[in-house]
Amino acid sequence: MENTRTNPIVLLTDFGLSDGFVGVLKGVIAGISPDSKVIDLSHGVAAQDVLQAAFLLYIHADYFQKGTIFCVVVDPGVGSERKAICIRTSDFYFIGPDNGVLWPAADANGIKEIRELNNPGFFLDSISHTFHGRDIFAPAAAHLSARGADISRLGPVMDACHTIGFPEPKEEVDLMELTVLYKDRFGNLTLNLRHGPFQQAVREGSWQMVLNGHPIEHFHLSYSRAEPDQLFLIPASSGFMEVSVKNADAAEYLGAQVGDRAKLYLKRGG
Repeated sequence: MENTRTNPIVLLTDFGLSDGFVGVLKGVIAGISPDSKVIDLSHGVAAQDVLQAAFLLYIHADYFQKGTIFCVVVDPGVGSERKAICIRTSDFYFIGPDNGVLWPAADANGIKEIRELNNPGFFLDSISHTFHGRDIFAPAAAHLSARGADISRLGPVMDACHTIGFPEPKEEVDLMELTVLYKDRFGNLTLNLRHGPFQQAVREGSWQMVLNGHPIEHFHLSYSRAEPDQLFLIPASSGFMEVSVKNADAAEYLGAQVGDRAKLYLKRGG
């Protein structure tokens, strides 16, 4: 019996919405698998920012239903020798360039199989050198959705793929050096420190964080508890700690950007 169930497809790109690129991806998918549900995770990734896309995928993937196909097109190496791949994990499928963008989310979910996309039967007839999202990734995702997510025909098994990781906190005596991982549209700055380890680090004494010369000494569980224009730390919905300013843009206030370093000073027993 022919498969009638389609798997949802989630798009994550750096295309923005001012050009026709996102619409074309959806048009290609609809032409191959009109019954597939297509969901936009984000198209606002900074141009060619593989690490930002990897972080968004990592913190959001688990909120989608089992069997979801993530089609990620943040591909500064398009047209080069980099491979196109599909990763099957415990719950999901990840399609995109082999540049590490898929790795953190796929690894966290438990990788079961990696395949190179090299079967032209899953692509458009004509492949450009500059738009593999349209010609390879979107068609592959659509075929995979329509055919019940069987990746065995996509191409050969790969032993490994490119990996990337997020910066880890650097710990010294009474000091943690942190990195800004992400800036959202409100100007909130996500740090590479989860709420649990933060609580553990500060529970035995006083603390102060310094970012770009600005001291941060307040912690709140919700934005509503902060005073107007107050600079503070908050556990974001992602589970990571976030630097915020009540009713203002923290990145602008601090002159901060992704990659900047923050220092968390700890005074034990204070």
